[in-house]
Amino acid sequence: MPKRNDLCPCGSGKKYKKCCMNRSSSQAMVVQDELNQLETELLYMAFTRYQKQLTNWVQSYHSVYPEADKTVTETLSSMLLVWLIFTKPIQEDGTTIFDVFYEGKKRKIKRPKTAFLLETWKHTRPAVLEIKQQTAERVYRSVDLLTGQQIDHTLPTEHEKTARPGSTVIGFPANSDAHMSFIGPVISHLPEKTAAIKQKVASFVNETEDAFLQKWPQLLSALLNSEQAPTVAPDQFRWHTDKQKETAEALINGLRLDRCPPEIEMLALEKWNQFCQEQNPAIRKPAAYAAAMEYALQTIAPISATQKALAKKYGVSPSTISARSAEIVTVLKETATA
Repeated sequence: MPKRNDLCPCGSGKKYKKCCMNRSSSQAMVVQDELNQLETELLYMAFTRYQKQLTNWVQSYHSVYPEADKTVTETLSSMLLVWLIFTKPIQEDGTTIFDVFYEGKKRKIKRPKTAFLLETWKHTRPAVLEIKQQTAERVYRSVDLLTGQQIDHTLPTEHEKTARPGSTVIGFPANSDAHMSFIGPVISHLPEKTAAIKQKVASFVNETEDAFLQKWPQLLSALLNSEQAPTVAPDQFRWHTDKQKETAEALINGLRLDRCPPEIEMLALEKWNQFCQEQNPAIRKPAAYAAAMEYALQTIAPISATQKALAKKYGVSPSTISARSAEIVTVLKETATA
């Protein structure tokens, strides 16, 4: 961008400040206003057209953390909704809610720059940022603790008291006209909490992008809870057979590979034990039922994994996971309504 006293790039021979500077500023404001409106429309479309799916998924989060502070969980629930909009497929071909919104809007946007920036939102990803410096009013230069990428971004005014070098910011930065801004809610913490946040983030930084995106709810859960839940073990439950207990052990080991918090582990064991008490399944391969239980767990807990990924992790076939998980879900639903 040219400085105030540089020659204007339009070729008029005048200084930038006496030529196109004000016009550029005005155009930038128009683009930003259009992007703000599109964000509002995106969230409205998601919450109305896909209300049932989104509500059921987020309610599973609250069922795992019923004692968490209401204000905190409301904000984090909103973050999960944004994550779902950009990440969770709603069709077999991988189409997301944002994809549906973009396809419906792209031909209606008249301003090329607005259209271009909206298209880049497809790559919006969650971030945990550490602020390095403030470069202008409400503009900050930060490093994403998950990717190491440096970005310049704005922050909503309500975060000015906590935004300083060393502070952390959690949210979904997306491209706007001059600097990145956030879609949906933002959480910021003073520098004294940064060390603890970095420690929780550290175990996720070596993940591939796809793996990390699937594990965002787990990281969000870890960042939410300041107290570590007690460790759980299959020995705490009564099992009909050794194979059922072996399945429980395989399930816990699988969840720990994905760094699921202890609250998720406990829920998984409770539901697997509940299924075993109702059905007393005869198990030949514990890994098959462990994979199926983890897949079924997605209906009641904030975790996300595809049958393909679980098949690879547990060494079983996707078709086995599909059949066994359907059986588990049916029994758990019947038990819940009995």
